[in-house]
Formats: sequence, C-alpha cells, structure tokens
Amino acid sequence: MVLLKGKNIILRSVDFSDIDTLLLWENSKREPMYGVFEEEYTRDDIAKFVLLQQHYSIAETEQLRLMICSPNGERLGAIDLTEYDGRKAFVSILIFDVHNRRKGFGYSALQIVVDYAKSLGLRSLYASILPNNTASIRLFEKAGFEDKGAGLYYKNLKSYFPLSYN
Repeated sequence: MVLLKGKNIILRSVDFSDIDTLLLWENSKREPMYGVFEEEYTRDDIAKFVLLQQHYSIAETEQLRLMICSPNGERLGAIDLTEYDGRKAFVSILIFDVHNRRKGFGYSALQIVVDYAKSLGLRSLYASILPNNTASIRLFEKAGFEDKGAGLYYKNLKSYFPLSYN
C-alpha cells in the first residue's frame, strides 16, 4: 500500500471503497481519464482493477493509480503512472470536480509523484496532453516538464552530481 503526504493532500493506493467513485470518473463523458471509449466500464471491471492494484506491484502491472485526497479524506482526483518499465513512465492527473481545480491539488500531487518516481529509480516521466488542455499544459510546465511537440511533455529525473577533485 502506498501512502504519500503533501502539505495539502494525501496520495493513497486505491481500495474497494473507491469503486463507485472510480466508476463515475472513468465513465464520465465530460472528464474521461484516458480519452473517449465506446464501452463503459462496469463495477466488476473497476473491482478487478482495484484488486490488481492492491495485490501486485507497479513493476508487475506496469501502472499505479493513487487517489488524491484532502487531509479529511475527500476524494479530489487521481494520479496515475502508466507504461512503467523501470526506467520511465507516463503520468496523468485528474481533479474531477471543477470546484477543486486551480487550488494547487494537482501541482502538489505531481510534485509528490515526481519524488516517488525518483525513489523507484525512474529516469524520466512523460505526459501526453491534448493541445486544447491549457490548464494541464501550464501545470506540467510549472512542474518542470518540457514540451517535446505533438502533445508530449518530458521531465528528466536523473540527478547529476558534480565531480569533486580534492
């Protein structure tokens, strides 16, 4: 189980109490997590996803979803690492309720996940952002991601330490 804390949010692993919320978010035509899909997810689909997330590591599933919660436990959104291969991963963020956007929750979540990705030994993170999603573009650029064109944003996580000659 993953539990990461920031100053105004908590990131935690998904659990079975999240099924109805995830079902709503995944099937929302207004805010699809990963684009528009023809078929809607079922409760059983989401339950299987949660089960996999609880019992297998990111290395085994190649993905990790963390719930973005307020300190009192309110579910604000989710942040995902996908296409994980031990060297790189894609990151995506959803703050579902428009009233919770532009309050720093997404930025805090992204900062925490960048640090977490470094602790996993990842060398880089990527984000795929539609050109009309200017709020996300600003968010990722503020967090140090570089525009690589065609909606792809990149952040180098490698640390370089200067050599010291004594």
